[in-house]
Amino acid sequence: MEKVNFGNKLPGKTEFAGRRRTTTRTSGFKSHPDSTGGELKIEDIESILIPKGQNITITFQIPDHNLGDIVAFGGWYSCNDQIRVEVFKGGFVKELHTDPEDNNWSKFGSMGTSSTYTNVEQTQVRFTALEDSYLALYEVGCGIVKHKHLEWAKSEKPVLLKNMYQFAPESNFYSVEGDVSIELSFDSTETSNAHIYLKSCNRCARFLPININNERHHLSFSNHCVAVHRRPCSHAGFGKLRNVETNQIMQLEYGYQLECRFCKKYEVNAAHNPQRTAAQMKEDGARRRAFELLLTEIFGKSPQLIYREKSGGRELTDDIWLKFGKKCFNCSIDLKSPKEMHLDHTRPLALLWPLDETATCLCGSCNSQKRDRAPSEFYSQEKLSELSRITGLSLDELQNPSPNLNAVNCLIENLDWLFNSFCQKSELQKVRDGKLTSDLLLKALQKTLNKTDVGKKIDLLKLYRNLG
Repeated sequence: MEKVNFGNKLPGKTEFAGRRRTTTRTSGFKSHPDSTGGELKIEDIESILIPKGQNITITFQIPDHNLGDIVAFGGWYSCNDQIRVEVFKGGFVKELHTDPEDNNWSKFGSMGTSSTYTNVEQTQVRFTALEDSYLALYEVGCGIVKHKHLEWAKSEKPVLLKNMYQFAPESNFYSVEGDVSIELSFDSTETSNAHIYLKSCNRCARFLPININNERHHLSFSNHCVAVHRRPCSHAGFGKLRNVETNQIMQLEYGYQLECRFCKKYEVNAAHNPQRTAAQMKEDGARRRAFELLLTEIFGKSPQLIYREKSGGRELTDDIWLKFGKKCFNCSIDLKSPKEMHLDHTRPLALLWPLDETATCLCGSCNSQKRDRAPSEFYSQEKLSELSRITGLSLDELQNPSPNLNAVNCLIENLDWLFNSFCQKSELQKVRDGKLTSDLLLKALQKTLNKTDVGKKIDLLKLYRNLG
């Protein structure tokens, strides 16, 4: 059989699983006529030198509002890691802020449905210099938020509002702005300039901040090409941005989605997901269950059973919940019982790491936000150090986004068993929307193997196909 050329895409999906399914979803939303999502602007922002030991404090006063109104605060900032950032979230249940990173921009903020009529607790952000350091601020604000998508979610699908704090400040569409005061603990003397890069959204046409020095330090857009074999992103509009003033093209490594995160949530995901077929909804779950089943077979027992035997009968979920102080490790929200906890693999299941005593206690929102990212791609250096102390994993282990080599080697040494026994299990022979579950597993496994020197020499799809 002649091999099909799929360009930069990993081969095998169409070749092995049949033709791609017919289109079943239309969002009802279209791209903005004035934006392709590939436009770039660069602005100069004044930055101020904060002397060592001094600070800048921003205080947000949310205006009076009605019960049930959506209120928010937030902004973007640029500084190095010699400035400590503290967010006092006031009456907000959760807040999101990304840690300082030299030569990149970070963000802070929150959004929530108010249970009060006025601002009852003070919301502040404080920047304290550990050494003389510059700080730049961009689009800092607060207020009452209104947007057609948020109003729709309030009446039709409130579940979509549960994690909206993760989308601040890019989703803070203020209809009534509150007061923002900035207090310096020192006399301002020295300033400089910082550049901020703004990319257009092809849905709302807004120009929103991105990072170009570390594109994985997300702001307003998610990355487009993450896999090693697809980088640098060669897609126009995603990885190649046109400066609207000079017409010069900037090449990115990972590239960014055309839609901002807010539009992606409401105009793409929220619009498409209800139209997915039952088979489509089960695909991701089927792959995950297949990975868990595979690891159970490789190690002979389920992780929970292994832990129970090692610990003298204790339960893994109970011990992890207690180990992390009954709080989400990422946002510190209280989790009243182990049932409220989402047990995170710490090192991703997609990289063949089992669920064991190194697991992390997360809330549902943070677990969803982390997805299958390695710890080093989600947590700050300070958080990684704390995670190392709690889990017992070394910093080297947490910072290494590599697959579980023991599991990889075990698979390679037992390919006959993988193809002729494991892949023949009844649950892996189920066909959903024309796709065999075992095919989906092998496709995902190949991506994991390709991240190792020994694994990338193996072509699972070709070997499995040759069995027939």
